[in-house]
Amino acid sequence: MAGDGGRRRSGSRGCREGVAAAASPRVGREDVAAYVARLAAEMVELARVADLHLLAYLADMTRLEAEQQVRLLRRTPQIGPAPQARDTRPPESR
Repeated sequence: MAGDGGRRRSGSRGCREGVAAAASPRVGREDVAAYVARLAAEMVELARVADLHLLAYLADMTRLEAEQQVRLLRRTPQIGPAPQARDTRPPESR
């Protein structure tokens, strides 16, 4: 039995650490945006099948934004990491 009363730790910190650990510096921003677009398209279909109209709409907005980012990144040569607006950074990086 665990020393913490058998409770599992939960929270977003572990999730963020897992994502950060899994992220590879070799993965480009364009690849990530394209992947998000594909995932969002799948979420749109799932939400529509379940008649979750607001979720379908929000997922579709995510898909459209990700696709636009892919187009922009293909047009703009990237020398290094692009600057990120302060308000879009995770709270722990501020």
